[in-house]
Amino acid sequence: MSRKLEKYIENQPQYPDGFQYKTPILVSDSKGFTLRNACKEKEFPLESWCKSGATTEVLVDLIKSRIEKSIKRHQHVIIYLWSGTCDLTKKEGRFIKLKSHSKQSIQTIEEQYNRAINIVSKYQNAEIKFIDCPLLSISNWNKYKGHKNPETYKVEDFLVTKQIQELNYKIYQLNSKLNKTSVKVSKYFFRGRKRRKGQIRKSVNLSINNKDGIHPGRLLSLAITKSILLDTYIECFNIDQKSELLQIRVEQDELNTLF
Repeated sequence: MSRKLEKYIENQPQYPDGFQYKTPILVSDSKGFTLRNACKEKEFPLESWCKSGATTEVLVDLIKSRIEKSIKRHQHVIIYLWSGTCDLTKKEGRFIKLKSHSKQSIQTIEEQYNRAINIVSKYQNAEIKFIDCPLLSISNWNKYKGHKNPETYKVEDFLVTKQIQELNYKIYQLNSKLNKTSVKVSKYFFRGRKRRKGQIRKSVNLSINNKDGIHPGRLLSLAITKSILLDTYIECFNIDQKSELLQIRVEQDELNTLF
């Protein structure tokens, strides 16, 4: 399946025939590098501004410093901001822990998202949308880094998952206010299991991340890249043929069956 996704990203068989009037730019922390590394450099389909360990505030500062030159270069840009991971945890040496047990981290991220919207809205030829935050495992990161008792962080895994779900709900609300669809990468982490009387119980699958518990694994990285790529077709091109749009929707639905 990884090879099939690689070929899709490389060849882009659904590349629209219509005129491209926007340039997509991915702004992210080290997750962006992970996506790029999953592809051959020449195949990665998006311009990307990435900074390892960056909080949302740092990435918004990056947008502020670069957006004007980017508009001059591309005429019209749309920012895909993918952040949150580095806001929810904090480092203790080589290990990490939950940054806050309250809603403070989420409130801080939301403030920075609104700040990003205000920055971008000053430019007629710039837009922004937000990619939701993927799940992570604090215990897996600490195990990967050699912690003697990583299982003691299992409660924090549960708490950070709840925080990410709450953050993502706010992301969907912001995108809706901007009249934008949401690129939902967190959906890949949830598996539905049928129970009696037709009920479905969802469980969390963190194994699709790398062994470090935070960065997407190779298959997930390729799936996310394709998901963003398909979204850019709809955002950045004049698509006149309904058949083209239908095929893009089919490809999006197909990604839901990978995990």
